[in-house]
Amino acid sequence: MILDKAKGHSATTFESIFFKAIRFQRRGGLKKLWKLQAMFRHAGQSWLTRKRINRRGNLLAPIAIALSPTMRCNLSCVGCYALDYPRDEELSLETIDEMLTAAEKMGVFLSVITGGEPLLREGILEVFQRRRKLLFLMFTNGTLLDDKAAIMIARAGNIIPMISIEGSQEQTDIRRGDGTYNKIINAMKCLEKAGALFGFSAMVTRENFQTLSGDQFVQEMLDRGCALGFYTEYIPVGSTARWELVLEDEEQKRFRKRIQEQRKHNPIILVHLPDDEYGPDNRCLAVIGGYVHVNSQGFVEPCPFTHFASDNIHDKGLEAALKSLFLAQIRASDAVCRRGRLGCALFENREMVQKIADNTGAKPTDIV
Repeated sequence: MILDKAKGHSATTFESIFFKAIRFQRRGGLKKLWKLQAMFRHAGQSWLTRKRINRRGNLLAPIAIALSPTMRCNLSCVGCYALDYPRDEELSLETIDEMLTAAEKMGVFLSVITGGEPLLREGILEVFQRRRKLLFLMFTNGTLLDDKAAIMIARAGNIIPMISIEGSQEQTDIRRGDGTYNKIINAMKCLEKAGALFGFSAMVTRENFQTLSGDQFVQEMLDRGCALGFYTEYIPVGSTARWELVLEDEEQKRFRKRIQEQRKHNPIILVHLPDDEYGPDNRCLAVIGGYVHVNSQGFVEPCPFTHFASDNIHDKGLEAALKSLFLAQIRASDAVCRRGRLGCALFENREMVQKIADNTGAKPTDIV
C-alpha cells in the first residue's frame, strides 16, 4: 500500500525518494541502500501515524520538516541564502530534542538538516542518534567532517550526510573558498572508509550546470562512494543574491533533460529541485503537504527560502506552531503554484507572501 502511494503524484518529493530507494535496494540496484533497512519499518509506522492524525482534520502532519541547528558557518559561499539570518539565540540541544520527539509522535519521518553548518553545533550528532525513528538528511559543507564524525554517522544508521560541492575543483573553490574542494574529497573518503551512506549536494547555476549534469561529474561522485545526489537550482535569496547565476529557461530545460538521462544509466538516486518538488498542476508538493523550516531561533517558516514566521516553538511547541493561520493561508494561496523561472514559488511570489504575512501577523525572520 505504501509503495503504491509513492508511485503517484500524491506523494511528496521526500516520500518518493525514500520509497524509490526501497525499490532500488530490493532489486540490488544500489547496494549501499541496504544500510537503510532498519528505517523501513519506521517509515511504514510513520505513514500510518500521519494518516490517522490527518483524518482528524485539525492538523496537517508532514512527512518531513527542515531544521537548522545553527545559522553560523565556517565558510562564506557566494550568494548564500542564509547569510541574513541572526546568529544568536540558537535553540538549545534540549529544545531540539524535544521538538524531534514531538515530530516523531505526529508521524514525521524525515528531518532535513540545513543551516548554517550543522556540524558547528557540538553534540548535534548525538541528538540525531537518539531519535531512531527519524531519518536525518544532513546538508553539510564537509569541511568539519573527520574520521570520528564519519564513524559516528555510520554507526547511527539514521543519518545521511549530503556533502556540498559545486562541480570541479576550480568551480567549488571559487564559490566556497580556496582549499574547500580538497576538504570535501577528504570528507567523502572518511565516510566511505567508515562504511556510511552518503551523497552529494550541488547548487546549480549558469556557471556550473553543464559540469554538474555531465557524465564525468556523475561518475566521479559514484567513484567517491555517493549513493544519492541533490541538485538545487540557485534561488537569489538575501542581500548578497547574485541574480546573474539563475538559469535561463533554455538552460533549465537542458539541465532537466540531462538529469533524466543520468537517472536511466547510473546506479544513483538523483533529485532535482525544483522540478521534482512540483506536481502536475505546478504546486509545491512540500509546502502543501505541511513541510516547514524551523530555523536556529525556533521560528517556523513555510520553507528555507521564505523568511517569515508567525510562531516559535519556544512559545507553543511544534504541533501548535504547525496549526498557525499564516501557514494555512500560505498553503491555500496561489503563491504555492505560480512558479516561473525561479526555483521556489513562494520566493517568486514574494508580494503575495508579504500580504499574507501582514494579514496574519507573521514577521520577517532575517535581519535585513
